[in-house]
Amino acid sequence: AVLSLVDIFRVLGHTVLYVVAGYQLIFSLSTALFELKPEWIQMVEDKTALPISKYQDMLLENAKFLSWVGGRGMFYIFQGTLWLAFASFTDLVNLLLGLFLAFVGVLHVLMHCGVAPTDVATKMREGYRGLAGSSSDAA
Repeated sequence: AVLSLVDIFRVLGHTVLYVVAGYQLIFSLSTALFELKPEWIQMVEDKTALPISKYQDMLLENAKFLSWVGGRGMFYIFQGTLWLAFASFTDLVNLLLGLFLAFVGVLHVLMHCGVAPTDVATKMREGYRGLAGSSSDAA
C-alpha cells in the first residue's frame, strides 16, 4: 500500500487504485492496533506523542465489529480482497498478501462460529512464549 502511494504517477492514470492504496494503509495500521500487545502500543504512543489510544477508542466506539472475532474476520476478508485488486500472477507480493489476509479472515470467522477452536490459538501463543522464554534463558 505504501509503495502504491509513493508512485505519484499512479494518481494521473489510476486515481481509484491510488485511493484504494490509501485505504489499505489506513486499514492495515488500524488492524495492527487490535493485534499488537497493548504494551507495544503504549510504548509507541509515548515515544511519538501520537494519540493512538484515542484512535483505538474511537474505532471501538464507531466500529464495534472490530472487537469481535467474527467482525475482525470479515474485515480481514475485506482487506484481502482490496489487496487482490492490485494482485496479478506477476506481482506475487500483493497476491500472497491478499490471499493470506483472506485466509486469516476465514479462520477468524470459523472461530466465531465455533468451528475452529480458540484453544488452538491459545496453545500457539503459549508455545511461542515458551520458545521466547527459552531463547532468553539460553542467552
